[in-house]
Amino acid sequence: MKLKGTDFIDIYLNWLRENITTTEIQDYTEITTPFLDNHNDHIQIYVKQENNNFILTDDGYIIGDLLMSGCEINSVRRKELLDAIINSVGVKQKNDELFVEATLENFAQKKHMLMQAMLSVSDMFMLSQHRVMSVFLEDVENFLNSNEIRYTPSAIFSGKSGFSHTIDFVIPASKKQPERLIKAINNPTKDRTQNILFSWSDIRDFRKQGTSMFVFLNDYEKEVRPDVLAAFKEYNISPVLWSKRQSSVPQLAS
Repeated sequence: MKLKGTDFIDIYLNWLRENITTTEIQDYTEITTPFLDNHNDHIQIYVKQENNNFILTDDGYIIGDLLMSGCEINSVRRKELLDAIINSVGVKQKNDELFVEATLENFAQKKHMLMQAMLSVSDMFMLSQHRVMSVFLEDVENFLNSNEIRYTPSAIFSGKSGFSHTIDFVIPASKKQPERLIKAINNPTKDRTQNILFSWSDIRDFRKQGTSMFVFLNDYEKEVRPDVLAAFKEYNISPVLWSKRQSSVPQLAS
């Protein structure tokens, strides 16, 4: 049975509810999510209530881990990319800490945005053994520029669920092509794939008719799993392997 977009949203949200655990640690609640970081450890968020408001934070884990791994993110261009990722979803940074402030009414939305920022920053700045200091998002941006493809970076769209989703690049509609959305995935894991599928299912009906979605996948060091490619195609998302990126130019440049 082929699932509809709304079915996938329900399945995804149920999966989240069933796989989240909480632990009370002094003044904080530790939320352990089903999403995995680059070490295959579950990503955690810490929540502190202050009167009727809440502070949600990663306690400096994501940026701290990148720095410990030898990833330099303090250059001007890298700082611009980091700021673009976190600012697009309303996340703040204090030293190494990523955090948001929430009320009871927008708690779920704010938690979702913080998680998006944590996953995106971790994915984009993960070091490659053979391409030290390379950032995949920057590579995709340079590819679009070199092929004179017009785009708007870091767009944010709301979906059926009420959640907001960040799209790395939006190519406006032309006489020949409809609007095209692009996500860049440095490490195409199952978690990242599910996150993209949910985002696309959530926002698709809110975009202009004919809008299409492309996902650039980094296959520089290791082959992208066939089930990841199949999952994207099942939901009418066009996967673009980085090694074959030139094949996408006719669809993106016109």
